[in-house]
Amino acid sequence: METSGDDLWFWDLRRGVPVAMLRRLQVVLERTEATHRRSAARLRACGLDDQAWQMERSAEWARFDLDEPVLSQHLYAAAARLRSARRIELLAGQALEKVLSLARADRGNVQLADAESGALRIVAQHGFDAEFLDHFAVVDDDGSACGRAARHGAQLVISDVTTDPGFGPHREIAAASGFRAVQSTPLIDKAGRLVGVVSTHYPRPYAPSARDLRIIRRYADLVSRVLAPRVGTKPAAH
Repeated sequence: METSGDDLWFWDLRRGVPVAMLRRLQVVLERTEATHRRSAARLRACGLDDQAWQMERSAEWARFDLDEPVLSQHLYAAAARLRSARRIELLAGQALEKVLSLARADRGNVQLADAESGALRIVAQHGFDAEFLDHFAVVDDDGSACGRAARHGAQLVISDVTTDPGFGPHREIAAASGFRAVQSTPLIDKAGRLVGVVSTHYPRPYAPSARDLRIIRRYADLVSRVLAPRVGTKPAAH
C-alpha cells in the first residue's frame, strides 16, 4: 500500500482506536517514508532535483505524522476547515490566525505570489498599521524575510532585524512597526509551485524552536493545498 501519508492520522485518537490499527498505519507510514527517501536519492543521482525535492518533502511529512500523530490530526482538521471559506481573504485570514497560534506570535501576514512576476502581495494581516502595509504592499526583493523565503523556497528566520545585513532597506519600518524578529514560511503546493508566504513577527529578538518551525512548515504545506486551486502559482526554487 503506497501513500503520501496524508490523512492517515485523521481521526479522533481519544475515541479508542484499536492498537492493532494504529500499528498497521504506523507501518504504512514507515514504509512510505523509506520508499520516498530511496526514490529521492535515485532522482538526485539522475539530476532530477525538483522531483527529488517532492519525494523528500513527502518523506518528511510521513515522519512528522509518525512523530506527532495527535498534533498531525489537529493540523489536518484545521486545514480542512479552510475549505469552507468562500473568499481568498477569509481563507488566508483563518490560516494566519492558526499560524500565529502555532508560532506564539501576535502579529503576522499572508502574502500571495503573482503567478507571472512572483511579487508578493498581502491578502491577510493582523497587528499592523497602514505604514507597514504600504511599505510591504508589493515585495519583489530578497532583503525582507518574506522575499528571501519566496526566492529560495525555504523557511527563514531573522532573529534580530537590526543585525541582519540584508534587512537594511526595511529596518526603519521594522522600528516604526515595533518588531525585531520575523519568520517567514513559503506556501508551496503539491507540485512544488510557490503560492505565497506566511510570516510572523516578534517585538524582541527571537527564534522559534526547531519543533515550532517544523509544525509551522507542516501546517503551511496543508494550507498551500487548499489555496493553490484558487490562485495562480509560480515555480518555486528548491
